[in-house]
Amino acid sequence: MQLLYFAQLIDELLFDFSLDTYKPSAMNSSLLCVEALEVFKEVEDGNIKRPNFQHVLDELCANLKKDSVAWSLLNIDRNSIFPLLLNPKVEFQVKKVAVELLARQLELRLYTERNKQLLVDCVESEDGSANEIRSLTRSYVTCLINLGCSTKFIHEEVLRFFYYGPGTISEKAQIRSFVEMFPSEDKKYVALYSAPEEITALSESLQKRNIKVVADKAGLDPNLQGGAFGLDKGCVYVVLEKIEAKDNYSAQSKVEKEIEIINTLHSLFHHKKPLPAPMRLLLIEQVTGSATNPKKLVNAMHKCSDLTPARAALKLNQLISEFSLARKSFSKFVRSAELHSLALKSESIENQIINLWIALESIIPTKPEEREISNIEHIINSITPFLSLGYVDRLMTRFAHDAINWNRAAVRKALKNIDAPSTALKMAILMSQSPLGERADEFRSLFNNFHLLRDRFDYFRVLLSSPGKIHEALEAHNQRISWQIRRIYRARNLIVHSGKTPSYTEVLIENTHDYLDIVMGTLMKLAVRPKQISSIEQGFLHVELTYHSLMQWLSAKGSEFTPSSLEKLLSKRII
Repeated sequence: MQLLYFAQLIDELLFDFSLDTYKPSAMNSSLLCVEALEVFKEVEDGNIKRPNFQHVLDELCANLKKDSVAWSLLNIDRNSIFPLLLNPKVEFQVKKVAVELLARQLELRLYTERNKQLLVDCVESEDGSANEIRSLTRSYVTCLINLGCSTKFIHEEVLRFFYYGPGTISEKAQIRSFVEMFPSEDKKYVALYSAPEEITALSESLQKRNIKVVADKAGLDPNLQGGAFGLDKGCVYVVLEKIEAKDNYSAQSKVEKEIEIINTLHSLFHHKKPLPAPMRLLLIEQVTGSATNPKKLVNAMHKCSDLTPARAALKLNQLISEFSLARKSFSKFVRSAELHSLALKSESIENQIINLWIALESIIPTKPEEREISNIEHIINSITPFLSLGYVDRLMTRFAHDAINWNRAAVRKALKNIDAPSTALKMAILMSQSPLGERADEFRSLFNNFHLLRDRFDYFRVLLSSPGKIHEALEAHNQRISWQIRRIYRARNLIVHSGKTPSYTEVLIENTHDYLDIVMGTLMKLAVRPKQISSIEQGFLHVELTYHSLMQWLSAKGSEFTPSSLEKLLSKRII
């Protein structure tokens, strides 16, 4: 059971179009220590403000409290480290030294090895719980990504090993073979691609970056000639050497980044005609000589749910015919949409996150002068209600969709005679109402070897057991949102002011894109029939008031779920 659950979980974690909630975390305790020290340096350099350091420490402490990997490595008493890091009276420099101490004992490679061992032990143990496996798996994947493994490579290995390979998921000891598949050291690659012969004019400068332009096969090194593809007329070979990466997809990303740098520098001197994108690409691993034609990686901006063309056309027609905002608000909305479009068109992750951040920041109403809070606090306070109101509905809608994909007939039988406008709401009623408990138990028993779906079913039954549980979940969700928005803001500042791009930037792009889509989608919904708002300011106030009303009801003594109150929580009509 444990190994099968692990296989199902890691497959979902790495699927490009999973909900953000179910994807690997951007950070773990080891990485938060590194981030805290980087933030400290940026504060000292004057690029960001001092409170940012404490926000990272708060997140670090929250992670450490539940991190079994960290406490198996640390030789520090937890009762002494938390007061030091969280006490506002402790000096800035002292906290920095404390984080340096933590960072040394939680160095990423040490942390990864211990994480791997604890994960293996947990999967092999008869007592390994789903919660432990989930926590260790999420952290392990986060480690692999930040050590340089491509998510696509990890996912392909998961599918090959557990689903499409010669073996079956039968022996718990298979987990040992699986975790040993991922390289601890970088491999060396050479990349070969074809480009128009105009690039020959840059040969001299390209050599400075270990890049050679070769006119034909005869000019290639002998070890490249055999696997080299033929050239189209008017094209030349471009050879990139000394590429070090964990796998062919991360090597491909480095190649694409190098090409992007070349094109960017070229555009400084030639504005009208940019260098064309590579026509064909071949990667050769130097030790083995194996050659691959890597598939195009999914752009981080495209890792989101999307409408079918027919549904998109319907929504667009409704928007054009019914969308009603005052001129100033409409111009502001369109500007944000334009920035969103620019991010979609760009292949540069730096351009993507900067445009997304500006789009998000520009659509938020200006902070009133009398509110003595920072701009980032204002952004967090403005966005959080949008992201919280539909949170439970999104989770339940995805669960209902997954359940239908698993067994439509079983879902239909379990939800029979439950009167509700959506499958997600019917499922919530089934899981939350005591009179339906026997039917819910019967439905749960049908999951058999689909351990991930059973685990999620159990989670939602606990979550929907009382409004107070939902309130707790939303409070925790809001805290994670706050930390992540601050991280996005810091990443944007690092890119703009320091020229540094954090290793987890693609994760931040996915999150920022999701946040922007939710805010803009909600405003569009409010501005079409029955047209509840006529300005963006009204939209933000409407959502804020609805959110606070919901949170008050969830936390009120004596509140309990009924089909009608669940409809308010889950229905799209919540706003």
